[in-house]
Amino acid sequence: MRLFDRSRRARGGRFPKPERHSPRVAPALEWAEDVSGRCARTTAIGNKRLLVENHRGILAFSDDLVRLATAGGDLCVTGRHLTLQDVRQGALIIHGSIRRLELPCAGGDGPDEG
Repeated sequence: MRLFDRSRRARGGRFPKPERHSPRVAPALEWAEDVSGRCARTTAIGNKRLLVENHRGILAFSDDLVRLATAGGDLCVTGRHLTLQDVRQGALIIHGSIRRLELPCAGGDGPDEG
């Protein structure tokens, strides 16, 4: 039997309706917060380079510390020979020997929170 039989349709027969799948909404909601610029986004490339997006400004900068303001709190990067590269509004690259990255804790369950 052929997949599409015109004679069956001409006789008043019905073809089964294709299955409909509901669109996945959860990933879109997860992306919305990231795209909106509300949360800081960090991308590490080894321990030499760190891209930080959606920050609100540089609070402190030295050879061994970079502190950035974010919507959730301060983001702190420590290491050696740290430099700022490609500084733009809301995004920058930290280059150097990165030893530690401290992200703001959302939800109040971090070690500094009581």
